Amino acid sequence: MDHAINSLQPFYEVTLDQFIEEHRSDKYKKFSENPYYTEVKALIDAMNILRKYLGWETIKLKDEVEFYLQGGE
Repeated sequence: MDHAINSLQPFYEVTLDQFIEEHRSDKYKKFSENPYYTEVKALIDAMNILRKYLGWETIKLKDEVEFYLQGGE
């Protein structure tokens, strides 16, 4: 199943980058107002189903955004 996650990962990374770029603009008070929210949330939900099945830790959008805003890569 990890091959399925690996297939989604590039799409997730690009969409997350777009989401974070919009978030940095300070135009939106809530994540759900960001135009990339629906897409990034759908990818996270899909990957989390597989991650739970594999016994891996799930992804949380809030944690991802905080990580990248603090200079993580």
